[in-house]
Amino acid sequence: MNVLSLAQQHVQLWKASATKGGEWQGPCPWCGGKDRFHVWPEQNGGQGTYWCRSCGKGGDAIQFLRDNNGMTFKEACDYLSIKMDEKQYTKPDTTPREYQPREPPTPVELWRDKAEKFTAWAQDRLQQNADAMAWLAARGISADAAAKYRLGWNPGEDGKDLYRQRKAWGLPDILKENGRPKVLWLPIGLVIPQITGGAVQRVRIRRPEGDPRYYVLPGSSSATMVLEETREAFIVVESELDAIACASACTMTGAVALGTLEGKPDAAAFAVLKNAKQILNALDFGDLGGGQAAATRALKWWAEHFSKTNTRWPVDQGKDPGEAYQMGTDLEVWIKKGVWPVVLLSEKKASQSPAPRPENATTGKPALPTEAEMAAIVAARGLAPEIAELWALLRRNPAVKIINRPDRFALMRGNKPGVSGRIQQLVLSVSGVTDYVMAHPAQEINWENFL
Repeated sequence: MNVLSLAQQHVQLWKASATKGGEWQGPCPWCGGKDRFHVWPEQNGGQGTYWCRSCGKGGDAIQFLRDNNGMTFKEACDYLSIKMDEKQYTKPDTTPREYQPREPPTPVELWRDKAEKFTAWAQDRLQQNADAMAWLAARGISADAAAKYRLGWNPGEDGKDLYRQRKAWGLPDILKENGRPKVLWLPIGLVIPQITGGAVQRVRIRRPEGDPRYYVLPGSSSATMVLEETREAFIVVESELDAIACASACTMTGAVALGTLEGKPDAAAFAVLKNAKQILNALDFGDLGGGQAAATRALKWWAEHFSKTNTRWPVDQGKDPGEAYQMGTDLEVWIKKGVWPVVLLSEKKASQSPAPRPENATTGKPALPTEAEMAAIVAARGLAPEIAELWALLRRNPAVKIINRPDRFALMRGNKPGVSGRIQQLVLSVSGVTDYVMAHPAQEINWENFL
């Protein structure tokens, strides 16, 4: 008996990866959570090892029995039919391995067929439910967005939840204590499908009342929801409804819904995010769900795996995008403020030609006028007056430069990124100045080559 079989006696685990002998994960037997407990059944000569990224417990089958069952070393060895001297025992190394995103299985064909029909039926019912449509609109989801992402409403039958035979959906029978098979529950509520490749892979239902508030239909895939995967930037949230609101609010960004604060993207979502130019991380770190330690772990994980693109981007009010919208936040404005300028202005940069530059007749190099002369030049060209202001500020701060490469657009002070204040405001927020800078032929702009 190895660690996997021991652990599965206490918690439900799922296969997260098939490489290197496989990896299983799920809630920790000691500290709980959702997917923080990891088991590698083929390690340690087939005895397996385990490790929890939250409480830090880890080891082999012997250690599991000691941690979980309170056995002594000898009792654990006897239980496992292992002959070993405690003095010779070395606890296996359980240092966490490099993150390997999971590849969730696809639902069976019959389930997908039934889920497609149920989703289509629920879509029609949503259009007839004015209260549900108003509730969605209040969270930033328009009628067009609801239709595009195939939201629906299950009204039930005669005001009661639906029940169907599990076998009719391609699911195996599960017997109750009385020996009768369980039925498939389809509660009344908002139907939120997860669609990949045009096929329904998951059905989640948000119930108007009762516990659980959110219910995932058995047989659904655990795939990460990714909306508008061809876009250049993404906003990461917990709720699928928040993802829909964000993806429909701003055409520059897609959205990824992880379900929980410490949720991790699956293999497909991980690949999409790795190719993104910018990630706005709007996970609800303020609420701290699992506590301060959970928020700290989540922040650290995103910083480690997406160090060049991940930006912490909380909503300006409330705890999530849906709540922020209800409180008056314009989601499009909020998202665009955080998106990396190279994404927002990439089309503009590709279409513009370099602005004309005055030259010194003697040297053939750009002239370096006084501030008064620069203001006159800018006015004569009909350019935004703030361009002269930016040039003057750069001249007073010679260590500041603007990186203007195809793959990067940033403000630097020497070799350190990040310049705040009026310079940042001019470069990133004043359209006339931004246009001028993005059209500049130099990849590093300072006060000397600004013209």
